Amino acid sequence: MAVDEGPVYTRGKSYRARAEARQRSYRAEVLGAEHGRYGHFLSSDAADRGSNFVLTEAFRAAQERRDAGKGVAQRTFDNMLSSQAMCFNLFAPLSTRLDLATEVLAPFIDGLQEITAIHIEYTPAGDVFNDQTGRGGVDCDVLVEGQTTRGRLVQVIETKFVEPEFSICGFRKAGRAKKGQDVCPQDVAVRDDRGQCLYVRNKGYAYWQRTDQHGLLAPDAVPGRGCPFGGARWQLWVNLALAHEEAARRDASDVRFAVCSSSRNTALLGDGVLGEFKALVREPSSVSLFDLEEVLARLSECVPADLADWARAMSSRYADI
Repeated sequence: MAVDEGPVYTRGKSYRARAEARQRSYRAEVLGAEHGRYGHFLSSDAADRGSNFVLTEAFRAAQERRDAGKGVAQRTFDNMLSSQAMCFNLFAPLSTRLDLATEVLAPFIDGLQEITAIHIEYTPAGDVFNDQTGRGGVDCDVLVEGQTTRGRLVQVIETKFVEPEFSICGFRKAGRAKKGQDVCPQDVAVRDDRGQCLYVRNKGYAYWQRTDQHGLLAPDAVPGRGCPFGGARWQLWVNLALAHEEAARRDASDVRFAVCSSSRNTALLGDGVLGEFKALVREPSSVSLFDLEEVLARLSECVPADLADWARAMSSRYADI
């Protein structure tokens, strides 16, 4: 019996609408799985079977991370648009095949010689930012360790599938603040007094401390009034700061940060947020885009025959949308 594609949530020709249509058809035609409340959601039974994961090992990796108590929500298992599911689908198999990972990522990490470890949904030690509180605190989607021609490598990767924006500062969520909640002023004088940042003053978080400690920013990055990280650059900033602190703790000299997303997702990248962020940092070349289409094309070129189905499935779900 044929499985129907199910109710549509997003209509139109946007990247999200196209990606959603792809997941509906993939679920119905390839997986033969029943849908949940919308066509890009899996039914509870299909989600429990791991149908959102291309390989069983990706499903197991997501389960293990969920059972560790942080970082993996139910949407990772039932929402086919989940960036986290995409992350596990791509990086969990690579994490157990480091030679293949080196081949796949070599075009995207200049001078790469070897990848020695891949950590998915990595949670740093509590004293990195002093912000780890239960399920809260800055994590990173992927932390890669390796060796390049420049030395020992730490590469942090943020994966995005259909999201239209990066996470923003919790004290600058315009229009979302509850009555009586502290909101960081637009003209905060954080350049001259880091303590004016409410993350520092109210929470004791170490985002600015690590930024200054590692000299991340260009000399003119912070204006006399206003914070450059109040909006869409916030997530990029804390991920880069995390990369540098993790590198320092591993005695790594080559520190990099990348966003792995399709360049066709113009809602996320079309306003130039990544380029704007690069202009603020001391080493702009350390920040890059891993274009999802290019990564998946490279995966297809490199995989051995026994993994060809994995590469084809990844392209069918995530490429050329």
